[in-house]
Amino acid sequence: MRPEVSEEDGARLFEPLRTVDVPASDGVSVQRAITAGKREKALRVVAAGVFVLIVAGVVPLLLRPSEQPRPAAGSFDPLVRTISVEAAGGFEPEMYLTGRERQEIVLRPEQNGDQAAGVTVHAPGRIGVPRGERMPDVNGKRALWTDSHLAFEWAPGAWATVTVEGFRDNRDRALQIARSVRFGEGLQMLIPFTVQTSWTLAGTRETSRDVELVFTNGVRLALRAGVGYAVGDVPRAELEAVEKSVRPADPPVTNPFR
Repeated sequence: MRPEVSEEDGARLFEPLRTVDVPASDGVSVQRAITAGKREKALRVVAAGVFVLIVAGVVPLLLRPSEQPRPAAGSFDPLVRTISVEAAGGFEPEMYLTGRERQEIVLRPEQNGDQAAGVTVHAPGRIGVPRGERMPDVNGKRALWTDSHLAFEWAPGAWATVTVEGFRDNRDRALQIARSVRFGEGLQMLIPFTVQTSWTLAGTRETSRDVELVFTNGVRLALRAGVGYAVGDVPRAELEAVEKSVRPADPPVTNPFR
């Protein structure tokens, strides 16, 4: 994009050109014409140089981003849990969910009540820098409070969020939970069954009782009393077909597809 030069700048840059002598109409001076030509050429070079300086100064300002560019979008292995959390802020982990774009932790209150909390960790580059009020750092990295949750940077260009509901001090509890999250667990999921299907795996749901497979069509598949059990908004015939293909695995396997 060519930067615009104001009328004031143009007048200042080219004012010297107006002082060049012009030969009178009743005669021509060759020497004066040569001298004037050289002077005009020199002034054009100077003006061009100033114009280049203006461009050099303006273009970087036009192209400089308002924030660091978002890194290339990353992803998680849906059969590997990369995060965990300790009991903190009056909550403890209840369910872990893996996925390709994010991994989540559902928390339950340590004492019975209507309170709720959760952690969502987005893969690098999946969301931009949130807008919000600056909060104390989390593990040495920046944190922000939005209208409803705490957002903190868990890796360069990668963000996680913590939501807490039901307390007067939701912010403080969210900070406690955020500081208890552990990354890089690399825990390979152990699935107690195998299945034969063409459906694409979206992630897993892990509780203290069992592990479910979750597919991109929304179907959840688990092993109940040694038998496959599937739920989802697909034709019943398809659910029954995948249930019949389930085989218990003892010991559990890291790759449940056969």
